[in-house]
Amino acid sequence: MNDSSRVQVLKLPSMGKPAIPTRLDRPVILHLSADYPDSFRNRTTLAVRNLVAASPDFEHVVVSLKRQAIPWSTYLRKDPRVSVGRVFAFGYWGLPLGIGHFASMALVAHRIHALLAQEQIAPQVIHAHKLCFEGIVGWLLARRLGVPFVTSLRGEAETKIIRFKPSYRPLIKRIARDARIVFAVSMWFIPELKQTVPYIEEKIRPLPNLVPATLAANEMRVPVAPRFVSVLDLNVYRKKGFHWLISALALAAKKHPDVTLDVFGWSNERVDREIRKLARAAGCTNRIRFRGVRPHAQIIGELPEYVALLLPSVNETFGMVYLEALLAGVPVLYTRGTGIDGHLDGLRVGVGVTAGAVEEIAAAIDDLSCNAAQWRDAVWRQRPDLISRFGQEGIVARYTNDIRSLLKRDRATAAERMA
Repeated sequence: MNDSSRVQVLKLPSMGKPAIPTRLDRPVILHLSADYPDSFRNRTTLAVRNLVAASPDFEHVVVSLKRQAIPWSTYLRKDPRVSVGRVFAFGYWGLPLGIGHFASMALVAHRIHALLAQEQIAPQVIHAHKLCFEGIVGWLLARRLGVPFVTSLRGEAETKIIRFKPSYRPLIKRIARDARIVFAVSMWFIPELKQTVPYIEEKIRPLPNLVPATLAANEMRVPVAPRFVSVLDLNVYRKKGFHWLISALALAAKKHPDVTLDVFGWSNERVDREIRKLARAAGCTNRIRFRGVRPHAQIIGELPEYVALLLPSVNETFGMVYLEALLAGVPVLYTRGTGIDGHLDGLRVGVGVTAGAVEEIAAAIDDLSCNAAQWRDAVWRQRPDLISRFGQEGIVARYTNDIRSLLKRDRATAAERMA
């Protein structure tokens, strides 16, 4: 490791905001994310990086967080290979199962505060990309620096605290109270969160994950045979509901003997054995084709060749592949109360099913098979609405406007106090 990539934080600075000038025309956003790709970690989602890269109106500083189970494996390094903004990779020590969660997040906030002072970074707003994790860090930093903070809502992670650590609910309620905006990636989690934070809805702004622009296929390109596709990380196939999908496919095959499913995604030898055993037990060995990992562009290009995308996930934060399918003109099967649910209100572009309901999933496959042309036409006709909700240009414009409006109000309030 080159020593120049290391950031040594030896002591905590005094309280207060680092006093360096910042440009009002290009405000500095400090992003706190445990899901940001950097040069020192394993593969993770591109969602936050996509947002950062697509928002040139701001100067972005990212602290990419990753919990380390062993204290001596921690690190704090400046990433030497970034294309947008500044990225600091921070492997912090934290116990498993959320033990000492607040103490761990408080220590992270202390070290980031020292980093900001050392690097002479004066953020004008802090964006914590999960309410119950990075949100604690962002809240502590915002109070110390005297700047506003916003947070994202990512359902899968938030449930770990809201559902299983009730003693943290008063803290989360306070953090949500102080957050100026709550950007909801997981709209499906809002009803549950409202039980803890009743007033949260007034702060919600939908913020779907950004996906690359996708050209829709012609609405008439409907496969003759009921060919379906699923794109997932097979290492977590149970979370993705793939075991239920196999059983449902076997049921649907009784009415549609030529039904098939192509599966794209990562796996390993142990998981391969498990899922192939499940497929054999269901009598679907010849119906399911495992195609492994393929280039992203290839998968996107092939999506229109299928009747629909099938992915009955459980506790899915968002599911970018759903959007990629819809923007390619392909309907989707998704699970209600998770994933993309809540972002599709008023649109008829897919079938929502109950988690684990094999017969319901089979009925949805039957519907998508029998009415393939109608479903494809519906997605095609609603493409303008899909682009309005999920297109990169619209999402970035709304995000930019929300942040700039927040900063404008903040400056106006500060001016009134000084008057």
